[in-house]
Amino acid sequence: MIRATSSLTKKQKNDIWALLKMCDSEFVPPLSKREGTTQKNLLNEIKDSEPTEYFDALIKQSFILYTKCFKVIGFLSFIPDHKLKAGEALDINCDYISTIIVNPKYRNKGITTAMYQKLFRERSAEKYATRTWSQNHAHISILEKLGFKLILTLKDDRGEGVDTVYYAKGENNA
Repeated sequence: MIRATSSLTKKQKNDIWALLKMCDSEFVPPLSKREGTTQKNLLNEIKDSEPTEYFDALIKQSFILYTKCFKVIGFLSFIPDHKLKAGEALDINCDYISTIIVNPKYRNKGITTAMYQKLFRERSAEKYATRTWSQNHAHISILEKLGFKLILTLKDDRGEGVDTVYYAKGENNA
């Protein structure tokens, strides 16, 4: 079952916390080394063994939840009507997709695509945007299939050879 929500139950929060911990090290940098979902300087790492600060920022956002047997197995979090800035190179209003996680046991089954499509049906935003890292080929492939375009690359933003890449879909893609 897939649904949109702006308020989470205690069980949903617990399921999201479990997914964050399970997938923490798959992100560059790991979520446990970040202070939140819109952090600008990704090399300025916090020293936390769990993604506590990230979770605290995340649960204030809106969600698309993918559940199976009442358990969250995937989620897409987003900030509606967000002003996305990246230095002087990027300044747009959009629905900002901040985090997408699917339990590894359920990957490659179209869940991420289904969550994006649910977002598009639920929110008729003029523009959607997200960021990821340049080696996240699986996510970039999905974004491109959904009509997102690369709008900005911040070279070595996440370390040597690891760029932050911004993608947008919608009016003029910029």
